[in-house]
Amino acid sequence: MASSLGMHQAAAQALEPLIAAARAPLAGWVSRYPGYRPMGTLCSYVPEEIIHAAGLTPVRIRGSNAPLRHADAHLQSFTCALCRSTLDQALNDDIGFLAGTIFAHTCDTMQALADLWRINMPASHLVDTVMQPTYLGSPAARIYLIAELNRFRELLAAFVGRAIGDDALRASIALYDETRQLAQALGCLRDRLSATEFFAILDAGQRMPRETFNPLLAELLAELESVPPQPRGPRLFLVGAVLDEPRVLELIDELGARVVGDDLCSGSRHFYGQVDAAEEPIAALAGYFLQRPPCPTKLHPAHDAGLNLLDQARKVQADGVVFVLEKFCEPHAFDYALVRPALDRAGLPHLVLEMDHTPSLEGLRTRLQAFAEIV
Repeated sequence: MASSLGMHQAAAQALEPLIAAARAPLAGWVSRYPGYRPMGTLCSYVPEEIIHAAGLTPVRIRGSNAPLRHADAHLQSFTCALCRSTLDQALNDDIGFLAGTIFAHTCDTMQALADLWRINMPASHLVDTVMQPTYLGSPAARIYLIAELNRFRELLAAFVGRAIGDDALRASIALYDETRQLAQALGCLRDRLSATEFFAILDAGQRMPRETFNPLLAELLAELESVPPQPRGPRLFLVGAVLDEPRVLELIDELGARVVGDDLCSGSRHFYGQVDAAEEPIAALAGYFLQRPPCPTKLHPAHDAGLNLLDQARKVQADGVVFVLEKFCEPHAFDYALVRPALDRAGLPHLVLEMDHTPSLEGLRTRLQAFAEIV
């Protein structure tokens, strides 16, 4: 992938290791990061700080467009590409180096995936689901979530054979808050990067040890300050769950459009906000998860998904919104029906791209090009 940074050699050099980390196969993770013990995650609702405080390193498992070898024997064809692809990686032992995999309670398919993982992975591979509350407006949600996070803390303590103290939790929260601060600063400089580069950096942050990632990102941010913004094109805001098809971003770049903001679970949503350092660590983590804007698998009566999306798009002066939706992902499909009226009333153009395991790139190109011309 050619860098958009042109003659800005120092920035291009600072970007290179992050792009390499994002694109490297997971199979070589242990050799790239010796001394770290990886633990797989599949959702931004997994409390990574607790995993890290246990002496483990969270590594997000992502889907790919590689041909499926085993998943069809376990999941129906009408399940989303993310679940089918990640299960195929597990069944093929592509991620056997992980100490375990932690799920979060979201959709029905992800719940089924956790059960399939538990059945098919070795007994030594820890599999657990953190049961985040679905109705976030309940007075009991905070009490429940604190109890659930403590349960998860004790489970990991038994797994690693030592207690997870509050000091270790505070140190991990501080490290992950630093990542969130850096990622948010990167968001303010995203006009210096192509869409492909920007999201590759965020991908790297979900695959690398944060002890390695944070200094690299800080170095890149320092270099980007002197890089001028790229030429203005149609300003797009991306919405969806995970975006595991980087060629969509390459198409956007080729068409001269700019991604000026996003609400993707694998993008900026993963690095939202900060944890309240003044609270007891488990309570602080519970508060963080309860106050962040909920994804479509959660409900908060004070959260209007349409107005929230419209507000985000207006803040970055987006010309249009592109929904990158996993085919058969019911929560996000239902959410689109809820947010569309707000966009229509505001006159903000929007496009839905339905992503399958192997999408038609020419079809996507045609639709994106037509939308870019409209906005």
